[in-house]
Amino acid sequence: MEDNIFLNGEPLGIPEVLANKDKRAHLQIQLEKKYPEATIVSIKLNIPGPIKNNQMINHLFDVGYRRLLRTQLYNIKIIDKMGWNTNTGKEEFLVMNKNGSALKKLAIQFEDHDRLGRLFDVDVMDAHHSHYSRTDLDMAPRKCLICHHNAKECARNRTHSVEDLQKKISEIYFKDAKNE
Repeated sequence: MEDNIFLNGEPLGIPEVLANKDKRAHLQIQLEKKYPEATIVSIKLNIPGPIKNNQMINHLFDVGYRRLLRTQLYNIKIIDKMGWNTNTGKEEFLVMNKNGSALKKLAIQFEDHDRLGRLFDVDVMDAHHSHYSRTDLDMAPRKCLICHHNAKECARNRTHSVEDLQKKISEIYFKDAKNE
């Protein structure tokens, strides 16, 4: 099936995903120590299943990341940035001088209203608050990509198969990212 972006890539297991989570948390702590008055923005894709990165997923990240910078974050100064592109996926970390709750609201606008943004996880943390959540800001929980119910509940209950989620992500890629 040529409309599936998950046909190529190195399948990963839980240990690799957890090691990357630890690596991300370590970098976030380092950035918080280096820039104690700044806000750290961590940007990654939510990719279900064992294939987390390949040429098309990488392209999907690049297109969505550029949109986020161009739309929601266009007038906010980036003090520092770093990132990586590994088998666990591409990630970017931005250090910004902007209130964390304001940045999280901008991130939520991107996640909720841009079709590619729906595939992203944009975490925001600062010295006053380790991680801003939607509930901290009295905002509705994230909606499921497929059925639009609470995404965390669908994930916890495994309401949708990995294959169905990958099919939806592939559909979004071919409609909204492939030719950008």
